[in-house]
Formats: sequence, structure tokens, C-alpha cells
Amino acid sequence: MTNKVNSTFVGSAKRSTALSIYYPEIKEDAPILLFAHGFKGFKDWGHFPQIQQMFAREGFVVVAFNFSHNGGTVENPIDFPDLEAFSLNTYQKELDDIGFVLNWINSKKETLFARTDLDEISLLGHSRGGGIALLAAQKYAEIKKVVTWAAVADFMEHLPNEMELKEWERNGVYTITNGRTKQQMPMKFDFVQNLRENVKQLSIENAVKNCPKPMLIIHGVNDETVDVENAARIQSWSENAQVELVENCNHTFNGKHPWNSDEVPEATIKALKSSALFLKS
Repeated sequence: MTNKVNSTFVGSAKRSTALSIYYPEIKEDAPILLFAHGFKGFKDWGHFPQIQQMFAREGFVVVAFNFSHNGGTVENPIDFPDLEAFSLNTYQKELDDIGFVLNWINSKKETLFARTDLDEISLLGHSRGGGIALLAAQKYAEIKKVVTWAAVADFMEHLPNEMELKEWERNGVYTITNGRTKQQMPMKFDFVQNLRENVKQLSIENAVKNCPKPMLIIHGVNDETVDVENAARIQSWSENAQVELVENCNHTFNGKHPWNSDEVPEATIKALKSSALFLKS
């Protein structure tokens, strides 16, 4: 049995953002697991809520949050009702959001986290959120372990080609079509400028090489969005990183949105079991 509490935290640019806590049946000294979604994602995407509940059943207090500029709102944390906020997002804001969540947890230590172990905080990130998780593990001392699912190894590689970048700079905005919602999702050129200006700070390679914390890099062999070779690259940068590949597994661990089943895919179960075992070890 798990118990869910919905709340909010104030993230980058003082933007209030949706957050959920899943408690295990036994709360005493339970470790905390932060759950970070990826690009064009949100905490309640697809089978993510089931995943979060399953981690709670494994004994973790799961804190799942939306990044402050993912395009959601407190009133509607699912999908993307605020494309203006989405257009202003940057990798730096997402990295800072992790810090804001950690500060929020500390501010609630006498209430929402009164019986949990604040010295045992881990972070799990999916896709782009996995890359952010690796940066955050190096930046924030509170994070003791990090797990990534289908993480990117280099943010620079996910920019458009040079011709498209020049057009993006001329127009000031770049539009991405969301295949599911059919929305035209705008990204301002500040996104590129911020990455270029903070290229060392936002280098996943630099972060992993300078992070002594244990890391588990999980990737689907059939990932169609972030090639599985990203996992090997991340592992090559640290003696503290181990890789686990999941067969017959795509980028979303065979989940989709919406997810209309109480069951989760076998690939997801394999990733979850490996993650829980690693985090408890």
C-alpha cells in the first residue's frame, strides 16, 4: 500500500510547479528517490505513475516533479497548456530545478519528510532528464546515487544542424511538432545561447568524470530516440558507472501515453528491479 500526496514547489524563474510524493507503507528511515522526466515529458506521462508507485512499494519515498518550464501548469500538470513557459526552458533551468526540489524537501523536513532519511537521497532521470541527473549528481552534495534510464550523453549533439541553427537564430524561435498532441511547440534561441555560454557546466562528460558517486546507466537495446551507444560512452567516463542493457526495450521502456493498464511492460519491470537493487546496495 502506498500513499500519494500532491504538492508544488517553486522552481526556476520563481515558477510554481507540480510535484507528487509517493510514500511507502513503512516510512521510518525510508530513503528518498527523486524522479525526473525527459524532454516533452511530465511526471504523470504514460506509465510513470505506476513506476513511481512501484518504487514506493520497494521502500522509497518517491518525489516526482515537473521541471518548471516543461510546458505544464500547477492546474494542469499533464501535457503542455503553457507553451510560453516551454519556449523559455533551458538545460540550466532544469539543473537548477533539481536544487530547488532539494531545498523544498529540506524546508518540509518537519512535516512531509519527518520520518524519512534525508541523508539518503537518490535521483533517477529518464532521457534528457537522465543527462540532467548526471549533472545534478556532480553539483549537489545531497544526492548520493544516480540512476539513468535512456540518458543522453551530450546535449550539444541534440541541437539541429548548422543551417537550422542559423535559421533558428534569425527567427529567434524554433518550432517542434508534438506528434501526439499536434501542438507546435516553440523554443526560443535563448536555449542555444544558454547551452553555448555554459558548455563546460552543462557537459555531461565533465560531470561524470568529476563525480565519485555510484551511477547505474540503464538503456534499451532498441532505443529509437537515444542510441544505446550513449550508455557505453557515459560508462567510459567513470569507474563508478555501471551499465545494464535491457533487451527488446525502446526509449520509453515500452510504455506510451496514455497508459491504460494497471500492468507495466516487462522491460520496465527489469529496469525497475535493477534500479531498486542498485539503490539499496
